[in-house]
Amino acid sequence: MTSDTVVILVNYKGACDTEKCLKSLQASTEIPFVIVVDNTPNDPDLKKIVDSYKDAHLIRAPENIGFGRGNNLGIRWALLHDYSYIFILNNDAQVKSDTIEKLKSEMQQCKTIGITTPRIVLSENPNILWYGGGDVNYWRGRARVPGFMGPSNTEIVMKPREVTFASGCSMFVNRKVFETIGGFDPRFFMYEEDLELCLRAVENNYKIRYIPDAIVEHIGQGSMRDEDREKFVGALHPENKNLTFYAYHFTRNRLLNMYIHARGISLVMFILGFCFTFTYKVTQYIINKRTDGALSMLKGFMSFIKVTKKSFVNELDVGYGSCMKKKI
Repeated sequence: MTSDTVVILVNYKGACDTEKCLKSLQASTEIPFVIVVDNTPNDPDLKKIVDSYKDAHLIRAPENIGFGRGNNLGIRWALLHDYSYIFILNNDAQVKSDTIEKLKSEMQQCKTIGITTPRIVLSENPNILWYGGGDVNYWRGRARVPGFMGPSNTEIVMKPREVTFASGCSMFVNRKVFETIGGFDPRFFMYEEDLELCLRAVENNYKIRYIPDAIVEHIGQGSMRDEDREKFVGALHPENKNLTFYAYHFTRNRLLNMYIHARGISLVMFILGFCFTFTYKVTQYIINKRTDGALSMLKGFMSFIKVTKKSFVNELDVGYGSCMKKKI
């Protein structure tokens, strides 16, 4: 029986992770079709890996176009080919055999549910939580996940509930959501684009349901090289050698998210919180001789000012090449 679910994996220098993910999908009780978007581009090992999977299609991006836009390529393909459900999944994640079945079953029970999302634990230690339901925190301008990096089986983590944030690591989406609100906002290259999509979905009266019995295992920082993962510290920590990248994108994208979605008291909360956080982090970086981090936050702020002049473009409505129109 042909599945009505398509999984989208965005690959960036992670062919080994992608292969493991594909193997876990192949062991599912419902084997989905898979779209692999190569953001590398031209990962030499990736085509062989994708070809070894029975139901898969490879899309080559012209360059590294980022997480959201990479997924948009796959989403457009899935909509053209009439799939009912689109499972956005990090290529460094692995599903349990019944994960897709449980996410779909919950969605089918209620027409207002647009997104279902699983419990995400660390592959290295499944007792540690990566995601157990989350909501937007307007003070910080980002999502808050209760119990993050704590035990993966606490009372709140094991409680099925409606949330306002589903991690882009693993979100199961009804096609009608993308048909209604469009895909990921292309103004976000990386980080916070999942929260923006969720806020847009909620504003359009779609519910997001957290399903703790559906489990995904996730390797943190899957787009990083193995040696970098071992040295990884907090994204905005002064000792992070990739601090400038994170400081720029987090600053820019959190501002952009709140500019788009925060109103009234929520906007006031964010402005107050951002002013405090910005001052604190800049001071911390200067004290720790990471002026490059402080400058990156400033560059992120200036980029936010520029990007507000650009409106949202629904890339799902834009024409694209014949390689994506080919029927499987």
